[in-house]
Amino acid sequence: MSSSDYRVLSGRDEARQLLLSSGGWLAARTVARQERAYRGLIADMKRGRPRIDFEVAAKAIAATGIRRPRVIEIGCGTGSYSEVLATLLSGAIDYRGMDYSEAMIARARIHHPGRSFDVGDATRLPYGNRSFEIVFNGVALMHIVDYEVAIHEAARVAERYCIFHGVPVFHDHKTTFLTKLAYGAPVIEVIFGKRELLSICNKAGLLLEAEWPGIPYDMHEVTGHHSMTETYLFAVSQAPRR
Repeated sequence: MSSSDYRVLSGRDEARQLLLSSGGWLAARTVARQERAYRGLIADMKRGRPRIDFEVAAKAIAATGIRRPRVIEIGCGTGSYSEVLATLLSGAIDYRGMDYSEAMIARARIHHPGRSFDVGDATRLPYGNRSFEIVFNGVALMHIVDYEVAIHEAARVAERYCIFHGVPVFHDHKTTFLTKLAYGAPVIEVIFGKRELLSICNKAGLLLEAEWPGIPYDMHEVTGHHSMTETYLFAVSQAPRR
C-alpha cells in the first residue's frame, strides 16, 4: 500500500509541528517510492487503461475550452501529470510544474527534459499576478497546512481558471487534519469540509463552474464520517483584488 497508519490530529498546530519534524515529501526515499508507483499507473494509461483521476484531470482542463492553455501545476511531484495531460488531452498545452520538494523537481527534470519545472512554495508562489491561464493544483492541496493561503495564491496567479484536483472532502463534517505514512514517510493530510472549502474559494474570487467525482476515498473508519475525492473547476473573477 502507498498509504497507511492514518491518525486524526488535534488541529492545525499539531499538523504544523508534525510537518516541521518530518522529512515527508522532501525525503529522497519517499520520492523514489512515489515515482515507482506512478510509473506503473502511467504504463497502464498508455495501454489504454487510465485511472479515473487521470481522466478527470484531462476533462477539467478540456472543460476550460482554451486551445493550448498556459498551465502551471502546483505540487507537480516528479512531473507525472505532464505525461498524463499530454496523453489524454486532444490538444497541446504549455505546461510548467512547481513543487516545494527539491528532490521531486530533480527527478521531474530528469524524466521530462522538455518541460519546465521550478522549486517553490504553494503559499508564496514565485510568479506574478495572472501569469497562467490555468492554475492546476494536482492533488497537493490536501497536504498544505495553510491551505487558505495556497488557495488565494492560486487565484492570484491564475488569469482565467483554477482547478483543484483530487480533493478529499466531507459533505457533512468539518475540515479535519490527519497524519499518515505515505510511501513509508509520515506526512499530513487534510480532508476538507466541502462547505468551508467552497467558501474560501469564493472569498478568493473563484466561481465554481464544474465538479467531478474522483477515486474512492472513504475515511469513515478513521474519522467516523464518510469522505470522497472531488475535482473542482473554478473561473477567476475579473474583479480587481486588493
